[in-house]
Amino acid sequence: MNLRKIYLGVIVVLSMALFYEWNSENQKLSEIEQLRVADVEAATSQVTNDGNFVYLENDELRLKISTSTGSIVESRLKKYGVENIEGSPGVRVFGSSNKSVFRYYLKTGFTGKAPNYTLHSFDNSSVVLKTEDGNLTKEFAFLPETYELLITDSSLLGSSGKAFAALYRTEGRSLDLKTSWLQGGMMNNSSYQGVAFSTDQDPYETTRLRNIDESISVLSRSGWVSFIQKYFFAALIGSEDNIYNFFAHPAESGVYRMGYTVEKGEATNLVYKHSHRVFVGPKVRKDLAERTENLELSIDMGWFWFISQPMVLFLDLINGFVNNWALSIIVFTFILKLVLFPVTAKGFVSMGMMRKVGPKMKELQDRFGDDRQRLSQEMMKLYKTEKVNPLGGCLPIVAQMPFFIGFFFALREMVELRHASIFWMSDLSVPDPLFILPVLFGLIMFSTQKLSPAPPSQDPMQQQIIKYMPVVFSIFFFVFPAALCLYSVINAGVSLGQQRYLYKKHGVLGDAQVGGGG
Repeated sequence: MNLRKIYLGVIVVLSMALFYEWNSENQKLSEIEQLRVADVEAATSQVTNDGNFVYLENDELRLKISTSTGSIVESRLKKYGVENIEGSPGVRVFGSSNKSVFRYYLKTGFTGKAPNYTLHSFDNSSVVLKTEDGNLTKEFAFLPETYELLITDSSLLGSSGKAFAALYRTEGRSLDLKTSWLQGGMMNNSSYQGVAFSTDQDPYETTRLRNIDESISVLSRSGWVSFIQKYFFAALIGSEDNIYNFFAHPAESGVYRMGYTVEKGEATNLVYKHSHRVFVGPKVRKDLAERTENLELSIDMGWFWFISQPMVLFLDLINGFVNNWALSIIVFTFILKLVLFPVTAKGFVSMGMMRKVGPKMKELQDRFGDDRQRLSQEMMKLYKTEKVNPLGGCLPIVAQMPFFIGFFFALREMVELRHASIFWMSDLSVPDPLFILPVLFGLIMFSTQKLSPAPPSQDPMQQQIIKYMPVVFSIFFFVFPAALCLYSVINAGVSLGQQRYLYKKHGVLGDAQVGGGG
């Protein structure tokens, strides 16, 4: 019995337990804070006591509007709680933080001097602001489409400026996005953030905030502009009736500005009215695709988008029947493994044949170990005689790697997985809270290694590195989303089953080895 390994195992288990306890305590504090915020908001009337803000809400959104500037200074998505508990307030897209200088807000109007508004009227369906002289009017109303808002700016006398809509944002991660490791912090912090345009010149063009060192300007009929962030975002959507000058400007006093101005027609120098269509909501692919052209591209899936997007479509199709995202991932993985089986089977058979010639390879190494050139020649003769391809065992990995990477980016950006639950997991978008999936993955990898031992000619240092790979991957999966861990566990488990089946079929292993783990 190796006491050293026992001590190490005990230390690892205790560390995991302490880590879990620490995370649970922080989670509980966050839940208490969010419930306090919900109580405060529930007690707030539609107009604040000082008259500085008015609220407008429907079943999906709650908007906080400044009555003096006409800016939307906060938005909450009521069906997407900050915490996965009953009564939690919705996540914010627009808003500010008392813990930092972060700000994100929306403003529309006419270019030129900023007017000062007062609250003219409000009810459950609209809010109307007016300037003191009655010339300028701003009306907020929800469109029949959920998560969409229509902001109408009017001028009785006509405005010499252009109609505009703009998003104002400081640097920093979006509000209410978890940052701790066990709450998805690693994946959240690595997700893309930046300005995005969709125009008739380019369906999707993005630029990170830090890379905006000079103004960007693009003329287009229709299109949209937004700030891309994880799960939830706001987009200013144009119509084919107008020509827009989409822009993004470098930071002024730490605030970036992105949006559009509406080009005037040749017949007039004055603008009397313009309506802005604004989307504030979750990044659900099939929903965005129905709203306007290319809006679904705002779900940034990285360089492997051409693999990720079809995978998401198929996964969504499966979920239409299964109605559970975790089960959908399991079904998807089985189907994918079935489709790839003809390719991976060749790789497993090749690995099995390498295992069968292992004793002969060991014999050659003992005879010619001091003569590397001769050993290489004899190995090549052996491969040719036994009809073995030493690179054939790479086929399973090569065939699956693009799908793993594509699924990684797909699952990382799917808001549908947020707060989706199964068994002991209440949120597939964050790491497994009990570390069960990472441990399972490590055990499956260990079993796979036993089934495919290293060749005798392999360098001892490489053997040690490979030996500890299950531990390394398990540690990685401690901070990976549970959805990706679930896919990896099912994928690895099915691969192990396929490998055992093929080894037994081709006589690579005896019955005892196949049944007992090699």
